[in-house]
Amino acid sequence: MNPARVWGGGVAAAVVAALIVVVGVMISKSLLGIRVLTPDGAPAYGSAATTGYAISAAALALVATLLLYILMLSTPEPNRFFGWIAGLGTVIITLLPFMNSAALVPQIATAVINLIIGVAIVSLLASIGRTAIEEVPDQGQYPYEQPRGYDQQPRGYEQQRGYEQPRYERSREYEQRGYERRDHNPYD
Repeated sequence: MNPARVWGGGVAAAVVAALIVVVGVMISKSLLGIRVLTPDGAPAYGSAATTGYAISAAALALVATLLLYILMLSTPEPNRFFGWIAGLGTVIITLLPFMNSAALVPQIATAVINLIIGVAIVSLLASIGRTAIEEVPDQGQYPYEQPRGYDQQPRGYEQQRGYEQPRYERSREYEQRGYERRDHNPYD
């Protein structure tokens, strides 16, 4: 496993999650005229509440990265477990806006942004988890590999002088049956 790749990807996913919040709030407020709810239930107008919402999304991505890292250290199929846990977490953050007493349209807008954040975090970290696992080659079968185009035998494996390759010999039964004997052996 490559921890630097996991955590580097996690930081990048955190930046993506924070930017999704900023873009989602801008689209919701400017284009659609809908106020998005922040994690504390107050409407976000593109102010400090939006900053807190973006920081919360980035923190969620870092927590998901920590979860992936722990699963990679401790479970046999970390990506499968991560997918289930993060997928159910995405369902939870999508349903959270409906737990507040607010108008239905802002709840739906916030739920859509939360769903996009969850899907982005899950998909990015799942692909990072697949690429961060480094398979170690089995040393038992192939103790070394030759570079391409290497035609010579490695040192220590030189053919000993005086050693001859075994020749094909016909069995006595073959000769007793009267098969025609040839001067050359086709298997030489």
